Amino acid sequence: ELAAYAEEKIDVDDLAADLILKGEIVTRVRGPMEFGSRALGHRSILCAASDPRNVARINSVIKSRDFWLPFAPVIKEDRIGDYVLGPKYAPYMIEAFDSTPLGREHLIAAMHQSDHTLRPQVLRREWNPGYYGILQKVEDETGQGGLLNTSANITGEPIIHGAKEAFSMFQRSGLK
Repeated sequence: ELAAYAEEKIDVDDLAADLILKGEIVTRVRGPMEFGSRALGHRSILCAASDPRNVARINSVIKSRDFWLPFAPVIKEDRIGDYVLGPKYAPYMIEAFDSTPLGREHLIAAMHQSDHTLRPQVLRREWNPGYYGILQKVEDETGQGGLLNTSANITGEPIIHGAKEAFSMFQRSGLK
């Protein structure tokens, strides 16, 4: 199936958005490697944050985390006020915020399940246009301006670097 997309020269970010809209979990490995322990779109596992079943799905196929350990959302910058109470500039998943009622509806799978706090990555289009395009297409179709974003790695291993590590991760996980 992917070979057909390559022959047609389909934009992989557009394809990723289409797959997310179909309920799939997508791994995005594009551009330069990021520095640090956070996945900020270049080495990320992404899916709909509005479906709480995605927490168990990701944990069962790759992360094997305790159910109470939260994932984090990536949110378009212009939607942060819709999802976060008292938003301020904190774009790198390092600060926790209380969520709004709409945040709990649109981002339930990407927040702490007991207190509904979230550690958002806030994304501007100019920082990563392809990644932003995924969010924009999902928002255009669903009205939701955020996704669940977690690092592309098997628990206990570093975030994947390139194609070799990505293929190894796919072979050893339950990701499609």
